[in-house]
Amino acid sequence: MKKDTIDFPNLKAIEQMLWRSVQQVFSEALAKILEEIDQQIAENRDKKRFRLISKRKISFGSLFGEVTFKRNYYKDRETGEYIHLLDRYLEFEELGEFSPMVEEAAIQLAIDGPSYRKAAKALETFLGYNDIMS
Repeated sequence: MKKDTIDFPNLKAIEQMLWRSVQQVFSEALAKILEEIDQQIAENRDKKRFRLISKRKISFGSLFGEVTFKRNYYKDRETGEYIHLLDRYLEFEELGEFSPMVEEAAIQLAIDGPSYRKAAKALETFLGYNDIMS
């Protein structure tokens, strides 16, 4: 019998590689969509009220992995407040390190699971990154 000379990854490794690739593509697509929405907001905002100050980078963990993009930062001339209009439109003004979907999953796993540590480990296994509940 001939000995095999080709090494292939096992099915688990193939799935993991494919999942990470899909996450990367979706992460980039989400960043692009958010930037496009932010651009539409900038073009259609009340320019007398909201003065564009700069673009600021944001990163957060999502179901697709880390998402990084730049969003517009404004000064509200009526209130004197500095804001990101994108956050207001998409209702994530209190965005922390993770997207609302990841936060919901973490909370549900922590409630349903035997411990916070096991919930964090389950999310880490699925998402591919850690520090979910630290």
